[in-house]
Amino acid sequence: MVIVVFFFNFHHLQVMSCPDPATTNCTDQDRKLLEFPLNLEYLEAEFFLFGALGFGLDKVAPNLTMGGPSPIGAQKANLDPLTRDIILQFAWQEVGHLRAIKKTVKGFARPQLDLSKKAFAKVMDKAFGVKFVPPFNPYANSYNYLIASYLVPYVGLTGYVGANPKLQCPASRKLVAGLLGVESGQDAVIRGMLYARAAHIVYPYGVTVAAFTDKISDLRNKLGKAGVKDEGLVVPKFMGAEGQVIGNVLVGNEFSLSFDRTPEEILRIVYGSGNESVPGGFYPKGADGEIAKSYLVTVGRVGLDKVAPNLTMGGPSPLGAQKAKLDRLTRDVVLQFAWQEVGHLRAIKKRVKGFARPQLDLSKKAFAEVMDKAFGKKFVPPFNPYANSYNYLIASYLVPYVGLTGYVGANPKLQCPASRKLVAGLLGVESGQDAVIRTMLYARASHIVHPYNVTVAAFTNKISELRNKLGKAGLKDEGLLVPIAKGAEGKVLGNVLAGDESSLSFDRTPEEILRIVYGSGNERVPGGFYPKGANGEIAKSYY
Repeated sequence: MVIVVFFFNFHHLQVMSCPDPATTNCTDQDRKLLEFPLNLEYLEAEFFLFGALGFGLDKVAPNLTMGGPSPIGAQKANLDPLTRDIILQFAWQEVGHLRAIKKTVKGFARPQLDLSKKAFAKVMDKAFGVKFVPPFNPYANSYNYLIASYLVPYVGLTGYVGANPKLQCPASRKLVAGLLGVESGQDAVIRGMLYARAAHIVYPYGVTVAAFTDKISDLRNKLGKAGVKDEGLVVPKFMGAEGQVIGNVLVGNEFSLSFDRTPEEILRIVYGSGNESVPGGFYPKGADGEIAKSYLVTVGRVGLDKVAPNLTMGGPSPLGAQKAKLDRLTRDVVLQFAWQEVGHLRAIKKRVKGFARPQLDLSKKAFAEVMDKAFGKKFVPPFNPYANSYNYLIASYLVPYVGLTGYVGANPKLQCPASRKLVAGLLGVESGQDAVIRTMLYARASHIVHPYNVTVAAFTNKISELRNKLGKAGLKDEGLLVPIAKGAEGKVLGNVLAGDESSLSFDRTPEEILRIVYGSGNERVPGGFYPKGANGEIAKSYY
């Protein structure tokens, strides 16, 4: 039974994807960090422009949208003269911010934004844990609009605070300091106006302005999953500045310094999902830019958290991966494999309790490290499994085969007929997946993979050699082309299916598999696709 549970790790691996860490290159790292806040600047610009004027970037600065879709549901707010005056200033400031960022980095088109009454109403319902009747309408009056505005600049300013120490170039730091100065000022003005009305009862909900800010801040802390980095207008005295006041017109830590947030935290908040890989909220189709897009999961841009959250058992969400650029046939096949793996997880969990999804690393960097190790040199540019169908199939060559050899190894050790039946069923489909992948690659065996000047067949041979080396159990893995002596019955060079001298599937022990997927050659040293180690009694017994 323990052996069956062990393979739970690999079904999580085959349906999940993870993030691409920022590079250490100054220009590239700065570019990513400067592009990301465009998502928030677009949102603020549209919300403030529509609130004050009734129209947005499509009219005042269409070139800045770069052809991106118009926001959903934005409208002119019913504002008093002072509030409208201030919001209009904010609106034009945000247009300036967009121009400033786009002078430094190329940027991206305006993402799809949802600024509808319904989107804001959902946030308020979630913050209070009740469904407001009537639904909260941010455009109804100045009180509501300022409360809705409380949602916006603060998230951006914490992002700039978080990004600043990671920037390498003086020009980038200068830009972020300038943006941070005005974003924090906008937040201060909004908080100041709300603080002056903190005791006002917001009609018809019977809730004070201060209570609204407290609930919104609590929700953002919950969604951000990084502790307290957000506070309302009134706090317990010990949380006030120097523990001396309960008023909290400006939020800060124990030193009255601004809190910081990572892009991941910000995405969790603005998506309203608490998961940087699950779009929603103000960004129904997800944010844009390399950082944000790296968290949108492969193929369907969703993973277990969306399609079968119960199967994760609360394990850490995959940090995400970009959607692979696949031709139609490859995408069709890979999508079938994805749903098959969901079925495998369900089948195993019907038989054994299982465990929570382990932390997975399926980033471009993780795959690039495997390829560099396989070839004994550093590829330039690094191998990217998501770049095209060839690369994705080569990366997929890494996955089902390891699992199927594990099932072959486990089967003779199983005592119960029900367990053997389950493993036989799993093995049948896992071996089929491996066969399809190998066949698709075999049909392209002589294709030169750009820009490495290496054939598809050579990639498979090097990967197989690496797995044999890491597994430390002799020859149990073969590429698509082999010496004729190793072909089926010593008659052929082609090796569309790997097998031993009797053309039977090779077997591997859990220890061998851990050595391979950790990339360390040691079942006690996690790494590779499992940076924190695999889960289950067998895997955990080694660390």
